[in-house]
Amino acid sequence: MATYQEIVQKISELQKQAEEIKAREQSAVIADIREKIEQYGLTAEDLGFGAKVPAGKKAANRKVPVRYRDNAGNTWTGRGKRPGWLTQALAQGKSVEDFLIR
Repeated sequence: MATYQEIVQKISELQKQAEEIKAREQSAVIADIREKIEQYGLTAEDLGFGAKVPAGKKAANRKVPVRYRDNAGNTWTGRGKRPGWLTQALAQGKSVEDFLIR
C-alpha cells in the first residue's frame, strides 16, 4: 500500500503532466478557434464578448423629459446644475415653479 507522501508526490507529477498536456492542446484549440472566426467572419459581439454595459449605465442613456421651460424656449430637465437662464430668473425674483411644465 502507498504512503501518504508517495500519493502526494504522484499527484504533483500528474498535475505537472496535466499542465503540459493542456498547454499543448491549448495552442491547437486557439488556432482552430481563430480559423473558425476568420472563416465565418465572427466578431467579439457575436461570441458574447462585446462591451458590457452596467445596469446603471443603461438608465443613464435614457432620455429624461424636460420639466422646466421659459418663454424664450430654454429648457431644463431638473437634473444637474441649474442653467444660467434659470439662475438669472431666480435672481430677478421668479420661482422655479414659474417655469414648471404642467
